[in-house]
Amino acid sequence: MLKIYKEVIVRLVMTLLVKDEIDIIEHNLSYHFSQGVDHAIVIDNGSADGTRELLDKLECGRLTVVDEPGQDYQQGIWMTRAAHMARNDFGADWVLNNDADEFWVPRMGNLKAVIERTQADILYCRRTNLIFPWDTSDDTPWVERCVFSVQTPISIPRLSNPLTDPLPCPYFYLALPDKVLTSTQGLVEISQGNHSAKYDRPIREETAEIDVLHFPVRSKKQFRSKIRNGGRAYARNSELTKGIGWHIRRQFQFIQEHGLNAAIADALPNVSALEKDLKSGIVVEHLFLKEQLRM
Repeated sequence: MLKIYKEVIVRLVMTLLVKDEIDIIEHNLSYHFSQGVDHAIVIDNGSADGTRELLDKLECGRLTVVDEPGQDYQQGIWMTRAAHMARNDFGADWVLNNDADEFWVPRMGNLKAVIERTQADILYCRRTNLIFPWDTSDDTPWVERCVFSVQTPISIPRLSNPLTDPLPCPYFYLALPDKVLTSTQGLVEISQGNHSAKYDRPIREETAEIDVLHFPVRSKKQFRSKIRNGGRAYARNSELTKGIGWHIRRQFQFIQEHGLNAAIADALPNVSALEKDLKSGIVVEHLFLKEQLRM
């Protein structure tokens, strides 16, 4: 007997919180639309570099821009609000909780294909930092320079004082917490940092076959802007513990006390260190996104 299977059509909406991301936001949106995202809700947090004006130009049937001008980094609240909007206003079955500097790469098919294969409600997606040596020129496009990643990221050490204690390696050699792709049924809250979610029902969780490529530093100018924006915002938020966003707080303090080069050298390797780590296999070259974007 012929079996008839009902086709399951998943609607996937991406939420993004951005502030001064003009160098990357358009690439992020076009890439994720090509990978199965149906609609994007972009939360602009008071951009002053032209990002907000660019979003106005890009806004169309697949993009909605929301302004959240508060300067106290209430990311969890804003992303939760956007996730509820995705479900209630745009019919999302799943929400991809993203940042402008992250590109979600499915290992097979597109993002919807991964979702359609799972029985879970939360998919945890592993992240990889894409970096470059800090003491090189910023003259080339970021996607051509940010092509190195640590083969086996190092566990975050226990630090007596995370703001001042020396790290065993550049910060972006350290392992990152996962990000979550979430079903919207019963979704109550997205956590600060998009690392977990809460539901009003029992849920199933699993690790997804999705790699999140993270481009946290793309130039010295962008790094300075990101750390100053983040550091000042965290300082204004009295509700979050000091452990949340500790690396932003750390690098902000480095900039204030020792200057930009000291802060970025705490985060990235220099040329000689990177060359040594490439030879030893600690670091590898990662060209996927460069080939995808063809900048």
